[in-house]
Formats: sequence, C-alpha cells, structure tokens
Amino acid sequence: MDNYKLIIFGADWDVYLTAYKELIDNPHITYISTFRPRGLWGQVQRIQFNPKLNHIINIPGKSCWNKYYLRNIKGEKLCFLIMEKWLRHESGMRLLPFLRKHYPQAKVVCFTQDLIKTIIDKYTGKEIDTNYIKRYTDLFISYDEADAKKYQLACHSTVFSSLKDVIIQRENHYDLFFLGRDKGRLPLLFKICKEANRRGLRCKFVMIEVPQEQRITCEGIEYADSEITYADNLNMCAQSRCLVELTQQSASSSTFRTWETIMLNKKLLTNNLQIKKTNIYDRRYISVFQDNDDIDWDFIEKDNDFSKNNPFQEQIRPKALVRFIEEKLQINILQA
Repeated sequence: MDNYKLIIFGADWDVYLTAYKELIDNPHITYISTFRPRGLWGQVQRIQFNPKLNHIINIPGKSCWNKYYLRNIKGEKLCFLIMEKWLRHESGMRLLPFLRKHYPQAKVVCFTQDLIKTIIDKYTGKEIDTNYIKRYTDLFISYDEADAKKYQLACHSTVFSSLKDVIIQRENHYDLFFLGRDKGRLPLLFKICKEANRRGLRCKFVMIEVPQEQRITCEGIEYADSEITYADNLNMCAQSRCLVELTQQSASSSTFRTWETIMLNKKLLTNNLQIKKTNIYDRRYISVFQDNDDIDWDFIEKDNDFSKNNPFQEQIRPKALVRFIEEKLQINILQA
C-alpha cells in the first residue's frame, strides 16, 4: 500500500488538544488547529468570516484563505482528516472542493464527533449538508451509530490519548461526578444527588449555564456561569470515584466521559444502553441504568476492579482511528 501523510483539520478546543495529543505530537502528522491567522490578518479574517455580517451580505473571498492553511503542505500522497469545526464554515470556505481541485491524488476524510443535527453551518444556519460532503470525500465517518445508519456513513467512536504524562490530582474527594449543560438532565441529576446524599455519598455535579430561575438547590449540585477548562474537568474527574454520563436524547454512542473513565481508571454510571453492545463494556467498571430507580448503588459504593490499569485503554487511543482509515481506504499512513 502507498504511504500517505496525514493532515488533520482539527480544533483548538482544549478537549480536542487533549484527546488528539498523540497525533498532534507525532512529527509525521500535521495538525491544523485553527483557521484564524495571528495579528492584523486575523482581525481582517474575523470580520470577513463574521456570521452576522454574512447574513446581511455574503462577504466574498472566504475561500481564498484555503491556500494559507495549506501553505506548508507538500506532496501528492496526502490524507486530509477534517473535523466538524471546519464543516460548520464549509458553505463559506469551500475547503472540500478546494482540496479536490488542488490535491487530486489526495484522500479526503470527514469525521463528525457530534450529532449531525447539532452541527449547524455558520452561514446558512442549517444542518450541514451530508450529501454535499459525500461528493467530495473518500470516507465520511460519524462517531454515532444511529447517525451513521441514518445518513449512510461509516462509524467509528471518538478517541482519546493517554493521560500518563498529564499532571492530575488523583486523590478521591467525591463519589459521583458530572459536568455538563442541562439539556433536560437536571431533574434526573437532582434525584440521583438526593438519593446519594441520603446514602452518605458525596456528589459533585457541575451544571453549566443554567438560568437562575431553573436552578434547583441540592447539596452536591453546583452551577457555573462560565466555561470550565478541560484541565479543571480532568482534575475533577480524577478526584472522583465514579463518573456519571448522561447522553443527549437520540445519541447512541459513548461520549468523552467514557474515555475519561477508562484513561483515569475510574468507574462509570451511564444511561447509554447501547454501551453494552460495544467492545469496551465490562460490568466491573461500567453500570448502566435507565432511570433513578434502577441505579446499582452497590456498584457505586464498592471498590473499583480497574483502579490501577483499565485494560481497554489501548482500544480508544487515536491510533485506532488511524488504523480504521487505513483499512477503509487501503492506504498506509506515516507515523513515528
């Protein structure tokens, strides 16, 4: 098989920089984290790309920046991996047809790590056009099994790099931990927290951007009015015995909370019923529930069988995604 250099159009979000660290640090792989140049040109581009201005008048020339992102990329045997941050701007940037025109020998892969219906184009205000994306890609992957089936895409879970070199406070202070936006989750979290308090268990449930009038008071539930850094999130995960995962409605695949559980050697309490069908399910560290009444509290209170080394860590590392792309496209991707 031919050797290809991997070019990732990723994101500068701290969770992505953590999850894909092993690929970002690889000298044979190029990771493009942002489309915003520094300095004056970045301010010019900020105005040009502003969605509100473009709703008034379609500012031309946004696709001209594609040459800037690829100014240091050489060679014909290239594999482009494009994530949803870039797809949100595609109707203005037209990155996909640009790649097809200027790199005709390249492989183009798109990978969505959120539900398709939540990936909204910045300029059209509509859900991204999967049929348009398919026209320009060799492989279109969704992290979610239901989305993959609905839109006829390939499916691969999100990935997560090892945390062995990350400085984290690992002493347990909490029994249960959750962090996220409400999205209808607060009533269930309140019930879980109330029962945990009755049992003498310590909760740290951090809810983000919940309006004052919707906030419920319960010991163990906190409300944050601003974003929390991913480093702080990891520290709170590391200080907790069991992490809580509540999936979005209609989502059927594991979230980053599952990967944090595995990499930090924690336990997971999840309402993702589909996880039982995956190759990372093991009842020794995962407990599945549908509502507050069927939570296995003995599971939460007992010691973790995988407290030192979760055996599923290798399966979720970024190299698994690279192997998946290689197999699907019948190529070899250069790695250190």
